[in-house]
Amino acid sequence: MSLTYFQRGSRPNTDFLYGAGVQVSSFGWFSHRVQKHMEFLRFGHSGTPVVIFPTPQGNHTEFAAQGMLEAMEWKIDQGLIQIYCVDTNNWDGWYNPATPPRRRIELSVAYEEYFLREFLPHLRHETGSDGLILAGMSFGAYYAVNFGLKHPELVHRVVSFGGSFTIAGLLDGYYDELCYFNDPAAFVPNLTDPWFLDMYNTHTEFTFVTSDHDLCLGRNVEMSNHLTAKGVRHNLIVWEGGYTHDWPAWKAMIPHYI
Repeated sequence: MSLTYFQRGSRPNTDFLYGAGVQVSSFGWFSHRVQKHMEFLRFGHSGTPVVIFPTPQGNHTEFAAQGMLEAMEWKIDQGLIQIYCVDTNNWDGWYNPATPPRRRIELSVAYEEYFLREFLPHLRHETGSDGLILAGMSFGAYYAVNFGLKHPELVHRVVSFGGSFTIAGLLDGYYDELCYFNDPAAFVPNLTDPWFLDMYNTHTEFTFVTSDHDLCLGRNVEMSNHLTAKGVRHNLIVWEGGYTHDWPAWKAMIPHYI
C-alpha cells in the first residue's frame, strides 16, 4: 500500500514503513460527536492492538514522524502487535486559549465518546481482537490513563511514558464535577467503588514509565502513591541516566514495555 504523509515539515522513515513488509493503512471519517474529521493510522497486520495517543502538539502522524516505529519494528513485523496512531481534538479544546474552560472539558468528553462509540468498534471489527493496550507520551498518556481508569473492562494494559494525569492547569481556574471525573489526580485518591478497584487488580494493568530527569517525574510518583494507597497493583519504573521528557528517551523505553 502506498502512503505518504508529512508532519510539520518532517517526513517519516518511509524505507521502514514501506520496505520492511509492514502493512500500513489510513482511515478516517467525520465524527458528529467531535464535529471534525478524525483520522488514524494502522501499522501491522496482526497481534494485540496498541493505541498510541499523540502529545499536545501532535496528531496521528506524530509517532511515525518521530521514528518511534523503528523501536517496534520486529514486534510489528512478526505480528505480535499492531499499532494504531489516533488523532485528538487538543487544538479545539485543551490547547486552544480561545475556547472557554467549560467547553474544553466538554470537548474532551466528546472525544472520549468518539473513541468509545466509533473508534473502538472499528478496531474490534477490523482486528477481531479482544485485547487492547493504550499508551501515550506526555499528555497523550493522560488520555490512555484516564480512559483506562474509567473503562477498565475494555482495556488490558495502559502504559504511560512521561505522563501527566491532571487537567487542573488547563482550565484557567475553572473546575466543576465534570472536570473532577476526568482528572485522575483528583478522583483516584477518592475511589471506593469495589468494582473499579477489583478491575484494576484483575483485568487492567497500569505501567508508569518515567525518568530521573523527566519534568513529570513527580506526577508519576504521586499517581503511584495514590494507587498504592488504594491497594491497586501497578508498575512505576524510573529510568536513570539523564533521560529527559522527550522523544529520544521514549524511543529507548517503549520496546521494553510494549
